This record gives sequence, C-alpha cells and structure tokens, in this order.
Amino acid sequence: MDAAGMERLEQELKRLKLRRVREVLEDYNRLAISQQLSHLDFLAGLMHEEVTARDTTQQQKRLAAAGFPMLKTLEAFDFGFQTSVSRQEVMELARLRFIDEHSNVCLVGPPGVGKSHLATALGYKAVLAGRTVRFTTAQDLVEDLYAALADGSLRVRMRALGRLDLLIIDELGFLALDNTASNHFFQVVAQAYEQRSLIVTSNRPYQEWGSIFASTTIATAVLDRLLHHVTTLSLRGDSYRLKGGMPPLPPAESPPVPS
Repeated sequence: MDAAGMERLEQELKRLKLRRVREVLEDYNRLAISQQLSHLDFLAGLMHEEVTARDTTQQQKRLAAAGFPMLKTLEAFDFGFQTSVSRQEVMELARLRFIDEHSNVCLVGPPGVGKSHLATALGYKAVLAGRTVRFTTAQDLVEDLYAALADGSLRVRMRALGRLDLLIIDELGFLALDNTASNHFFQVVAQAYEQRSLIVTSNRPYQEWGSIFASTTIATAVLDRLLHHVTTLSLRGDSYRLKGGMPPLPPAESPPVPS
C-alpha cells in the first residue's frame, strides 16, 4: 500500500475510533508478512487487540466510578486470623450469583474484623466481571442525598443509584440517622428491593437497628426488604488492625509541682 493509501486508512480507522488497531497496525502488518498469516487471521488479531483494549478501558472507568477508598482483594484477606467467617461461603459469594439473583449481603460485627475488606473485595470482583458498582459509607450516602434534596436533584440521584448492579453501603450504625436521612436510606433500600443488590456493613446486630434509624417503623421496613433475600456474615473476634497488639500509650506527663 502506498503512502496515500496508508494515510487514508489511518483517517478511516480514526473516524471509526479504532484506536488500538491504529497503534498496532504496522506491527501486525509485519507479523502477517513474516508468518504468512491469512487475511482472516490478520483481521482476527487486530480485532482481538481492539476488543481487549476497550474492555480494559471500560474496566478502568468502572473501577474509578466505584469509588473504593482503597482496593482490597479476597486473596489478601486473612482467613487464618478471622476464623469466624467461612472461606467457602465468601468464595461462593465471589461467584456473584447474588447479583444475578438481586440478593443482598450483610456483614455484621465489631470494628476492625474485616467487614469493609470483604465488602470492597466482593465489589472489586464485581467490577472485574463487568458490573457497575458504587462504594459509599452510610454517612456519605445520606449527606449526598441531603445535598440532592437541597438542589432539587434528588430524583436524578436516586435514578443513578437505581442503575447500579451493586451498591455497597459501609459503616451503617456508627451514627444515628435523623428522620430525613432515615427516609432517604429506606428509599434506597426499597428501590433496590428485588431489582438490584446491596452489600451493607454494620457494627450493630440487627436487633439494635432500631436505634440507628429515626423510628422502629423505618428500621423494620428497611430490615424487611433488606433481609428478604440476604446472606448474612457475622464476624467476631479481635480487631485485625490491632492483631499485632495495642501499641503502648505514652506515659502521662507529671503535673507541675506547685512552688
């Protein structure tokens, strides 16, 4: 192909937005000549490069949109230290059938036992599998919905949450929710019910959720929908963060001796 033909091909590939094909075209052309590839093998190789590049780009976009505070993997979870949770049960969840079934996962236990790690790791698995995921704390979620209520975009924000395959709500229970926040939280759970999946982590057992929400009526309504299709992992034991031992506190300063 002469220079004019190559220039025209470059422009057409650019117009079709085949960026990766443009990047590897010359290398594949040399490969096709040296290995005497058929036209179909040459085309198949180029298309594989383009599809792989697009999949990688989309995965990176989904990962950025998920908003994980840090990446955690199941491979890095210390099942030897955290023995209250079944590795087999977690790995079954990692197959992501609960998302296909629009079921939920709740991780309940005291701080530091690995709830957020497992929630993030399952969310990361979902991103790698092509699912749309968002990670948020309960406090950030209700503050975001408060702001949307104030600027009139609440319906838009709720629709955006409703388009997710998986919403992860971390740290429910550290702060009590007022009436508006409780209602917003209920709306999120009700919208997801049998349509989308939720992962919720909480430091409070279910019987104490009445103290999280503004009323037992809202707490009951949330639990009714959340627990209808749910896998609950109850984590116990010592804090993973302190498994090396609590660092010694600095000695208290002696009070000044009065003169």
